[in-house]
Amino acid sequence: MTAEEKFIEKITELKDIAMIQGGMLTQDQVDEAFPDINDVQKKVLIDYFKDNNIGIGSPLKDEEFLTEKDSRTIKMYMEDLEVIEEIDDSMKRVLIMNALNGDKTARERLINSYLRTVVDTAKLYSNQGVETGDLIGEGNIALITAISMLECIEDPSDCDEMVMRMVMNTMDELINAENSEYESDRKVMAMIMKVLGKAKELYETFGQKCSVQELADAGNFTFNDIYSAISLAPDCKEYIDVPEDGGEE
Repeated sequence: MTAEEKFIEKITELKDIAMIQGGMLTQDQVDEAFPDINDVQKKVLIDYFKDNNIGIGSPLKDEEFLTEKDSRTIKMYMEDLEVIEEIDDSMKRVLIMNALNGDKTARERLINSYLRTVVDTAKLYSNQGVETGDLIGEGNIALITAISMLECIEDPSDCDEMVMRMVMNTMDELINAENSEYESDRKVMAMIMKVLGKAKELYETFGQKCSVQELADAGNFTFNDIYSAISLAPDCKEYIDVPEDGGEE
């Protein structure tokens, strides 16, 4: 597995963890996954997560990432769900056990108990090329499928994670099908981190910013790789001497 593939794998794992945790990662989780990155790389990485609706230390506030249209859609669905009784963890466990024994009423109540979770999850996938209402619709189908597969879990406590993962996978697949850029953004992020890492290495070796040409030669990058990184992560200029005209050499 190449360094780029390992980076993309870590990014994907962290995004999945963040979704399960309600749209947030702890700083320790980021540091543990990427122990060797420098401060500038870390800032770029955290900005990337924020651009994907993920907060560090705590979830982002709705107004930080939801559009007005998405906010209205979320509010409408949540208002519709107000008539559904919320259940606590002990009752959920009872429903899971009864559903495993073939109780159809328990399965229906269990499905209803997760409908708010589907809406909350769709919120975290907003602004990625798919209408929030479509995400919720597909998520609800995934929820029904997950509850129909309860016999796959070994312990009732595994139900939450199974449901979440099926809903998340469905939303991911929908976004991938509708938005070709969604899958490639992690590769772009991997390239930015490589450019930043090599630029900092040269900076520390020679005690000054490197030129675009020097960076291209040292890291086997194309000028397009470097200028794309600079465009998407301006902090690269801390280590790279970029021509004032910003032109590609």
